Amino acid sequence: MSKRLIRISSKDIFASLEKLLKIEINAVLNNGNTHFGKLESFTNESLLIRDPRNHTHLIPLPSLYEIVYDANSK
Repeated sequence: MSKRLIRISSKDIFASLEKLLKIEINAVLNNGNTHFGKLESFTNESLLIRDPRNHTHLIPLPSLYEIVYDANSK
């Protein structure tokens, strides 16, 4: 049985953001907090996630530990 969850470490996040646009992701921060939602947009400094309650979260890239997403969500 294959694993469905894909983990992207902090050093590889920026290179992977284009393919994750409009996909539901879990953004795990260095402090252990996690934000869940669709990746709306990103810049060289941050990414913008819209959660299921339609709230936006602007997350600085240096504060990201990893991104986790479901391989079947593409």
